[in-house]
Amino acid sequence: MKKRDHVSEMKGIVESMMEDTAKTLDVLRQDIENKIVDYTFVPGKNIIETDESVIVHVVLPGIKKEDIELNVTEKRLKVKAKFDMEHVIEGAYITLSDKKSGSIRRTVRLPKKVIPQEAKASFENGVLKVEIPKVEKEESFSVKVE
Repeated sequence: MKKRDHVSEMKGIVESMMEDTAKTLDVLRQDIENKIVDYTFVPGKNIIETDESVIVHVVLPGIKKEDIELNVTEKRLKVKAKFDMEHVIEGAYITLSDKKSGSIRRTVRLPKKVIPQEAKASFENGVLKVEIPKVEKEESFSVKVE
């Protein structure tokens, strides 16, 4: 009986270890999935790639054009913007005021190498648009199917 109890005890320990390992792997999988989602889906950013260029849209609500700094390299676009916002609600007996200030920093990894010196940027209705020509432009040709 002692041998059987020992085997049962060992079996219980192994099952417990496997459960702990499975839980740890689930947590790691969730962390990795969250990191992938965080990297690929950043709210307020859109990247469009054409044959000639890469176009990046970054949403910057409440930011003034003169408060935006851009830095472009062959592989990245860095956006830094300062903001000072004040929201005032006046009532008959009370006035509420809320003031926020700070800065926003965004780094966008570009899908292809670009020519940073030829970047063009515009800012309209809270959306920053940066268009940068690619180093290697893709040419397309029509091919007749026989």
